[in-house]
Amino acid sequence: MNRHLLTAALLLSAAGCKKPETQAQPQKPAQSVAPPVKVETAAVEHSKMPKYLVLTGSLIPDRISEMAANVAGRVTATYVERGQPVKADQVIAVVDSKAAGFQAAAAVAQSKAAETQVDLARQDCMRADALFKEGALAKAEYERQKTQCSAQLYAANAAQAQADLAGKLAGDTIIRAPMTGIVGERYVNVGEYVQPSSRVASVYSINPVRVSISVPESVVPLVKEGQTLDLKVSAYPDRTFPATVRFLSPNLRATTRDLVVEAFAKNDERLLLPGMFATVLLSVGEEEQPTVPISAIKADGLVRRLFLVKDGAAFEMVVQTGVEREGRIAVLEPIAAGEKVIVKPPPGLHDGSAIQ
Repeated sequence: MNRHLLTAALLLSAAGCKKPETQAQPQKPAQSVAPPVKVETAAVEHSKMPKYLVLTGSLIPDRISEMAANVAGRVTATYVERGQPVKADQVIAVVDSKAAGFQAAAAVAQSKAAETQVDLARQDCMRADALFKEGALAKAEYERQKTQCSAQLYAANAAQAQADLAGKLAGDTIIRAPMTGIVGERYVNVGEYVQPSSRVASVYSINPVRVSISVPESVVPLVKEGQTLDLKVSAYPDRTFPATVRFLSPNLRATTRDLVVEAFAKNDERLLLPGMFATVLLSVGEEEQPTVPISAIKADGLVRRLFLVKDGAAFEMVVQTGVEREGRIAVLEPIAAGEKVIVKPPPGLHDGSAIQ
């Protein structure tokens, strides 16, 4: 029995002294290095570029007409909608003309009756003149008859004026556009009753469009009548619209100490809309600025970026840009002449990318 116990003890001891098997260590994956990106580069050049003073302005219509009915009645037809172009004298709406027609007919009849009374009064006056010269008519009676003749004549003139007015009101039942422009809003619908002062529609003349510009007191001497300005609006950030200064206010506003100037811009494409905020560029000479090819600028909304070449890698730089001229654009950040920029940055290029 003791021998069996001793054998078991030896077996357990041998098992405890056995060395554990070596565990396999996981191998780290080899790091892949992105190949250099092939790019095209161009040198930064310092060139004379126009220098602009940046002002602010708002676009307003050249003319606005809030059309009134100018007659009382029920609207029977409308012919325009918001945003529709119209020509001068084009029919906008029609008001029921029956009542106006009756009034015009009555006024004409009254005018005819008054003319008949005038004819009788003239005959009485001629007879009175003859009798007064013969001494057969007293002076007091003569003057009374002459006064009556004059009163009849004035009454006839008044009746004719009433007839003319009634005829005009009958014609006013057809409401026409006062000028060529764009319908801003139509205020009436068929079946509504309007008064002479009721608004019917608004018409805007927006070609050319006016630009109301705020000029600070310090730069007032730089603005002259007939001067050409450049406009930019956020709706079309890549376009510049020329404008010409037409009107200068004779005084500065006391609260803001600025001068209100109005310029006119052609608007054949109707891209410039009243109410838009405008950035106005006023040329004040030239200065030397860093320039790069336009294709080197990468636009991301309102943010502009370019990539410089630094030690074999792309160095991304957020920049503000200025004037474009002959395929190049001014950069408003300091960049040394001769530095290399990447032209037409390829997709996926980022700051630190290795380049070739």
